[in-house]
Amino acid sequence: MDLMVPELQKCLDDVSIKSDFYIAGFNQYIQEIVNPDSVLHSGGFDIVILFVDGETLFQNVICEPFKYKDSDINQFVDIEINNLRSYVEEIIDSNKKPIFFINNIVIRRPTILGTLDYNSEFGISSLQDKYNYKMREIKLSERVVIIDISAIISRYGYEAIYDNRLWYLGRIKFSSRGLQRLSELYSSYIQAYLGKSKKVLILDLDNTLWGGVIGEDGLEGIKVGNDGIGMAYRDFQRLIKALKYKGVLLAICSKNNLEDVKEVFENKEFMELKENDFVMFKINWGNKADNIREIATALNLGIDSLVFIDDNKFEREMVKSALPQIEVPEFPEDPADLCQWFIDLSFKYFNNITITNEDKLRTDIYQADTKRKELEKTTTTIEDFYKSLEMTAIIKIDSHADFKRIAQLTQKTNQFNLTVRRYTENEMLNLMNSYNWMIFSLELNDRFGPNGIVGVIIIRIDEEIAYIDTFLLSCRVIGRTVENSFVSCVMEVLRKKDITKVIGEYIPTKKNIIVKDIYNNFQFKLIKEKEDDSTLWELDLNKMTLEGNSWLNWRLVQ
Repeated sequence: MDLMVPELQKCLDDVSIKSDFYIAGFNQYIQEIVNPDSVLHSGGFDIVILFVDGETLFQNVICEPFKYKDSDINQFVDIEINNLRSYVEEIIDSNKKPIFFINNIVIRRPTILGTLDYNSEFGISSLQDKYNYKMREIKLSERVVIIDISAIISRYGYEAIYDNRLWYLGRIKFSSRGLQRLSELYSSYIQAYLGKSKKVLILDLDNTLWGGVIGEDGLEGIKVGNDGIGMAYRDFQRLIKALKYKGVLLAICSKNNLEDVKEVFENKEFMELKENDFVMFKINWGNKADNIREIATALNLGIDSLVFIDDNKFEREMVKSALPQIEVPEFPEDPADLCQWFIDLSFKYFNNITITNEDKLRTDIYQADTKRKELEKTTTTIEDFYKSLEMTAIIKIDSHADFKRIAQLTQKTNQFNLTVRRYTENEMLNLMNSYNWMIFSLELNDRFGPNGIVGVIIIRIDEEIAYIDTFLLSCRVIGRTVENSFVSCVMEVLRKKDITKVIGEYIPTKKNIIVKDIYNNFQFKLIKEKEDDSTLWELDLNKMTLEGNSWLNWRLVQ
């Protein structure tokens, strides 16, 4: 695997992930794990890639298949799975930090058994199937991530990934192209684990979601259906809709007549996507880059969290030129290639290791936010608007049931985030289990439905002093002043724990200028200002009089 490191490092550099690698000796992974003095045990690693080769693991069985019966397979698989499980457990028990990336296995097919592989007492292919199925037993916790190597082989073919000559000459399994594909695979998993996936997919319409141009071909002339090339567009739409249920927001940016587009969504048979699958429409004859900026502003998200799909090369280049932060992939010339192209695109930009309840409800949450904005326009004062929302909050301490969402918020929140410290799921669990740390989460609901967990305050306690390590709110609730009640609750909890002083920190970034003076609003006193414009603030809990908002009902769950 040595030669994969430069490729993987390049892939990570391309997405602004800086990395340093240590490579164990060839076939030395067991020694690294069981030896307490090994580099693995002593190093401060974030991720451990443990690569297991199925053809090496089961070499004796593959070479002498007629010695065994099908009943032997389970025994072989159980032995290897149990061994691997015990190795991983040893590291997890002794070192709280690293995440294990462990791959499933591939055995080349057809095997030497030929037609007997699935028609005799023993099948070599069954080794792969049963081993990969039982790998779920190795996923002991969130600290183990299964890497689907078999999917890459299925996608590109065994001979495109492996190089037999290199194996015999230098114990290198993979071709240069194979190493590149594997690096892209691991990079995608690492991005997903670090919460660096994109948030919004913006789509053109004509010759993108359907074949043809609605303004010229009419409702009956555009292609989306149950046969021919129209079926390709229908299948494409199905995949897009599935992406929505992973938590990706969908939006439209198209040069078109709004009435024509509405007719398609309402009346065109076989349309899988409906109007309510999208959180925003920008359908006009204006510049698409300007429309995309407006979409980002309305959703309160950065341009770098968007992916834009358009069949028109001129429009793609215009958007890329005006908005270099946005991802604008090439579009397949043949509609028959749409589905595989989109699966690859989804894996590159919209991967996630876990899925939270907020992910599944994200489109509903944003659509409800549109209704809130409409209500705001009808109220006389901002206080009347807050009261009319009928907001209720649940504040929890160290909620293990919500650690995934809490970690996700630290990874993705940029604007209302005073220190912008990022935590993985594993790190969040470790903090929750530490006696001198407290993780407060804020779950918000109102008359339009749930907002999910939208706020986090992480506290480190040192005797009578509490340090605010992290203070953030989701962009969806910025401006609703829920932070007042949140901070008031947290301070009251700390006061009851005999904390006398609270230290808060502000670390400036390009995006969090809006919270520069937030501690001043909460009666903290500025005690230090550094050259990089970061600041330290102090609150004497004995003198604090901060109260929550009268229009927000909240309760504390401990």
